[in-house]
Amino acid sequence: MDKTKTEIYLSTGEFARLCGVNKRTLFHYDDIGLLKPAFTDEKGYRSYSHRQFDVFLLIHGLKELKFPLKNVREYMDNRTTRHMIDMANRELPNIQREIEKLQGIRRMLEET
Repeated sequence: MDKTKTEIYLSTGEFARLCGVNKRTLFHYDDIGLLKPAFTDEKGYRSYSHRQFDVFLLIHGLKELKFPLKNVREYMDNRTTRHMIDMANRELPNIQREIEKLQGIRRMLEET
């Protein structure tokens, strides 16, 4: 059975709107191997499956947690609990530095 006839696909623009990002973000994710379209036709038009929305949400969530895209891609290639714990442990010192920086800014503003 031809998969294109049994599943609904979205254009890059449609998928970008669904995800709340611009098309360039999806192009970039494709270029770095983070989120490839479900298929690309002979003219180079990318199409995404609605099932890829969950993958996008995971990527977006990891970005919101301040994980670099390189680390997100590595995690997407090897989604294990151990990998997530290791990533979190590596990122915690960076988050602590950011907290301290923001606390310093807050002190300066309160003193102003």
